[in-house]
Amino acid sequence: MTKKNTNDAVSQERWQEAQKWELNHWVQAQAARSRFGKNYIWKIASSLGLLPRYRGEDWNAWWREKFDGYRFLPPKVSNAIEVGCGPYTNVRLMMEQCQMDHLVLSDPLIRTYAKFKLTFVNDMYRKVACILDDHPIEELPFADGNFDLAVMINVLDHVRDAQECMRQLTRVTKPGGIVIVGQDLSNEEDLAAMAGTEGETGHPIKLDADWFNQHLTGAFEPILHKVLSREEGRAAAHHYGTLLFAGRRRG
Repeated sequence: MTKKNTNDAVSQERWQEAQKWELNHWVQAQAARSRFGKNYIWKIASSLGLLPRYRGEDWNAWWREKFDGYRFLPPKVSNAIEVGCGPYTNVRLMMEQCQMDHLVLSDPLIRTYAKFKLTFVNDMYRKVACILDDHPIEELPFADGNFDLAVMINVLDHVRDAQECMRQLTRVTKPGGIVIVGQDLSNEEDLAAMAGTEGETGHPIKLDADWFNQHLTGAFEPILHKVLSREEGRAAAHHYGTLLFAGRRRG
């Protein structure tokens, strides 16, 4: 039986340490991508249809595949938000399935990510086609029930207070609106394996499936709910499973 993991909150100082790790990780990755004129070459190849329009990927295509291509999404929503969107986002792939009239990209590091060239975030920001929000999820500044679609994929291991993040995500999703939550899951065995590693620095929160059940199934009517096995996941050495949840907020 999987043991419960209740490591769902850390201090402000520990969270800031994790944010610094995350920032350095993506800034260094972006710098490596731009060396030797690679961005210029990508731009030319993209204009010729040889490469995708946007550069950069953080397992987003993998999550799309596991979420059945997001085929459960409606053709159009009015207001959408992706919290903890990172530098590349998951909504950019969802938009192939669902038109979003108004989009908020929310991440404490979004102002830096918006400077990354050839990315969806940079393009949307330059076109004034989205709103950038740099509040932590625990402090989302939006009205209750503001969004028809709220997305949070593999984010909670980076936050300060996972329970408050779930409350905020639920709060800003309107009754009848859809929430999409994906998360790598950890048990005691995974915690022991991760202890003292570099990855632990950037991922201070570790949660299991039971933790999510108490926060999701009561507030949302499931549309899709799966827990992938360790072998089916994207990081078998560190996570015993992977949560896939899409649900409609109960009225």
